[in-house]
Amino acid sequence: MKLSQKCPVGVPLFHIFSSSAANEDQTGTRGNPFLQARLICGPGWMLFRTLFGLVGLGLFLNLNFIQAQLINVNFTQNSDAGQGGPSPGPTMSGSAVLGGSRDVWNGISGSTGSGIPLAFANGAMSPVTLGFTSGGGYNVYNFGGTTPFAATPWNALMQTYLYNNGVPQSLNLYGLKPNSLYHLAVYNAANSSATSRTTYFSVNSITHGSTWNGTNSVLESGVDYSEFPAVFSDGSGHLAISYTGNGTEEGDINGFQIQPSSLQTTVICSGTNVIISFAGFAGYSYQVKFKGNLTDTAWVPLGKPLPGNNSTLVVTDPISPNGRFYQIQMIEVPPALPFLRASGTNIVTAEGVPVKLHGLNLGGWLVMEPWMCPADSGGLPDTYSIIGKLDSRFGVPTEQALIRQYQTCWITTNDLDNITNGGFNLVRVPVWWGNFYSITNTTSSGWRLDAFAELDWLVANCAERGIYVIIDMHGVVGGQSVSDDTGRENDNSYWTNAIEQAQTEFMWQAIASHYQTNSDVAAYDLINEPDNAPGTQAVWTSYDSLYHTVRSADTNHIVIMEGAFGSWNWNMLPSPSVYGWTNIVYSMHEYQFGGTTNQVETGSDNQVLDFDNHLSWNIPGYIGEWNDMGNGAGCYDYSINDYNKAGLMWTMWAYKATAGLNPNGWAWYDPTFWPTTPNVSTDSVETISNDWQEWKTSNAFQLNPAVGL
Repeated sequence: MKLSQKCPVGVPLFHIFSSSAANEDQTGTRGNPFLQARLICGPGWMLFRTLFGLVGLGLFLNLNFIQAQLINVNFTQNSDAGQGGPSPGPTMSGSAVLGGSRDVWNGISGSTGSGIPLAFANGAMSPVTLGFTSGGGYNVYNFGGTTPFAATPWNALMQTYLYNNGVPQSLNLYGLKPNSLYHLAVYNAANSSATSRTTYFSVNSITHGSTWNGTNSVLESGVDYSEFPAVFSDGSGHLAISYTGNGTEEGDINGFQIQPSSLQTTVICSGTNVIISFAGFAGYSYQVKFKGNLTDTAWVPLGKPLPGNNSTLVVTDPISPNGRFYQIQMIEVPPALPFLRASGTNIVTAEGVPVKLHGLNLGGWLVMEPWMCPADSGGLPDTYSIIGKLDSRFGVPTEQALIRQYQTCWITTNDLDNITNGGFNLVRVPVWWGNFYSITNTTSSGWRLDAFAELDWLVANCAERGIYVIIDMHGVVGGQSVSDDTGRENDNSYWTNAIEQAQTEFMWQAIASHYQTNSDVAAYDLINEPDNAPGTQAVWTSYDSLYHTVRSADTNHIVIMEGAFGSWNWNMLPSPSVYGWTNIVYSMHEYQFGGTTNQVETGSDNQVLDFDNHLSWNIPGYIGEWNDMGNGAGCYDYSINDYNKAGLMWTMWAYKATAGLNPNGWAWYDPTFWPTTPNVSTDSVETISNDWQEWKTSNAFQLNPAVGL
């Protein structure tokens, strides 16, 4: 593990503790590498104290841990007598993907083997042994072949290989550290007869393909090798690697390299914040925790687990006057959900399998609406006002910590369990520009370091439970209506302000870029209820601009446009062919405010009729928000059956709300009593934090029997 850090002034002094042992707080997780360090920040300096068994308290500058031991293997001989290729050992020039030049390589002859001892790259013997199978071996030159690697340092590695002979073959490593994380590179064939040949390598149920292009003379991922930055050994120290071709076609392996993975972490003491950043690998989630003292009973989570997406993850924490010990834990997550797309009036997977999406809105979470959540008891009208008041009273770092406390308590993994146990597979999450920008700076320089922290947590934890996520822009920069649900009420300048329109486009491009390869996100809902636009054409123009903005970064995901303005029906939207929009869904909202059961049911019928009248447009329909106004479970069942029979996807508003005690018509979960809502303008930091913590669903809410979901 390598840690580097920067401070405004002074000399950085630090130590690191690194381990891959299981964390005592996470029973049942596999191989949890973590960083643990004491961070004490003063005016321009930081100290990390070594915690490796509380031994060794010297100080170091620019400390780098000795690189973990690397093992290199090259299969050097085909199965026919006398046809073996030259062994690259004991050394081979060139660094390959891992390691350095002149590292020791293990040259393995034969087409099968077991119990073969392997040496480390420095020549010392390792405790690791190799067993392998194949369909035979091949030496490029002995069969009159050629390889573009002939004049390169990697020639010895690339000229000889094993093939699978039409069936999957395996390599088995024994003697690795149990339940530990490793970095693996596996090489496929590179000779004139192997052009366009694909080999599939599988480790830990993760499969990567590499297709030789016949021309490369430099090592390129997906062409000459497949890389697995994070794979786990099992509890006995065993790791299995399989290789095969496309169906019954040939697949090959030249060799492989393996070494323990390192978690590269940067810690910056910036102003009043500690900023911790590290590489997050796809397929894993990361939880940062802290202790004030090592004698404390438990590690305290710092925010929620972050899903890795092969990019840098960032966590911020206000500086503690007494310092803190930090720990980063890495946890394996299940495979992603299939990508979804629009196909006619259906939502389908990439293979064309229809998927029926039904679920709930997570209202009041990332956009506080005081009428339905315990945001403030002092009359502040919206999220913008609440954040502004906290900023002015306590400063931005404390404000962000308090808002994070609220968000962490309003929606938890327990809530997601409730949703999946209720039989739902979709949540729609309202967001607003203040989740992504500073509320005082909506230029690119005001982009928040933690812009995706809560969304990433939601997407990853929903995916674990088979739930898709729709990202719904409830509040564009400048506001699309005067409602408080935009994040800032009475701010409706978006439609006439070109700068705010550009800032909204920048925001959507960033969101689309961030999630472009994430199949757990079902769709992007461009603008929620654009109900105070100057006219229909303004909405269409904005939709078209944002559609192309998203498509410039992401051609994979469904885009949603809402007809929830004007007359609130399909006539508010153009036929998709007018603008050439593809892979889209049209969304309507259905509210009969104060309506009787008959009026509500008629409203549901009208939504179905409106959809049926536009079937020629050949796109899916979605009731993005609806509520049957507390008319009883039978009324809700009527609407659900109406929408399901018509093939409409839907998300009810809302999962939980504080509009009234249980049973109240606005939510699936309602409070059973009234915990205290803080007064953001007068209460202390401690009181605000404690009050918001009392509003967890498990503490104050129960399932609403009047909502028949």
